[in-house]
Amino acid sequence: MQGADTVRARGPETGARVAPVVINYNTREDLRRCLRTMEENLGRLPAVVVDNGSTDGSQGMVREEFPWVRLVENPGNPGYASACNAGLRSTDRPYVFILNSDVEFVGGDLGAVLEYLDGHPEVGALGPLVLNADGTRQMSCRRFPSMLENVVHGFLGEVWPGNPLTRSYQMKDLEASGPREVDWVSGAAMLLRREAVERVGGFDEAYFMYVEDVDLCWRLRAAGYAVVYHPGFSVIHHIGRTSSQQSTRMLYEHHRSMYIFFRRRYAGWRGALLTPVVLPGLAARFLLTWGLRKARSGGRGAQWTVISPRRRS
Repeated sequence: MQGADTVRARGPETGARVAPVVINYNTREDLRRCLRTMEENLGRLPAVVVDNGSTDGSQGMVREEFPWVRLVENPGNPGYASACNAGLRSTDRPYVFILNSDVEFVGGDLGAVLEYLDGHPEVGALGPLVLNADGTRQMSCRRFPSMLENVVHGFLGEVWPGNPLTRSYQMKDLEASGPREVDWVSGAAMLLRREAVERVGGFDEAYFMYVEDVDLCWRLRAAGYAVVYHPGFSVIHHIGRTSSQQSTRMLYEHHRSMYIFFRRRYAGWRGALLTPVVLPGLAARFLLTWGLRKARSGGRGAQWTVISPRRRS
């Protein structure tokens, strides 16, 4: 499998500089695998698990099996962005590795990636190579789409994923063998420079789920920082482990987050002029996506259940 060589951390200095922060909600078995592969490959880094009110015994599993991990327990589910900020506050390491609980550590040299960040203080966020379970590359780094790309990807991405504008937005033809600047990287596995994130105010908690990573990268770039894709370190992301239910609530939250980001990106008179077009467009996309997913599931209705982590489209 691509990237499946042993992860190298380059000694105890790595642990002194980076803190993995894993966000969890009712994904106990995925979380166990994430922490186990982290320990096997990187040693006992000062990891933090932020649990959003799980009811599946995740908290007890962490306390019993991974006593070296700091557990932050939220009484309910305040959302992914809020959990990320709680994780950032719980550690003082200069680099923070935000992770979904369905991530598995598999390959590369984390120490070398940290050395790259040390030598490039202009980089505020870095995304590693993210793989699917079959070893193919996941579309984890992307461009900020133009309005045309938004429309084409939004309406054709589900039925024609290979259309040229979707391929451009998702950077499907990326062949970088070394670090490359990109517009944004996925929050499923995002290595952050604490100083940069604190400068822009952390994750925006107006986003309950989805798009908070896009928003953070947007603000980092606006503040003069670069966002980089670096294939020198890799993880497997088991997409959709909990969101396979295709929750209607989560589909709604995705579109709600898209609208929030639209208003952030197109502030002032431009956003006001475009809103009468964008809102009906988002509503139409919601109905189209919901209908396609319901058809693919054999007509079974979706539960209005809050879930996390999540799949990105």
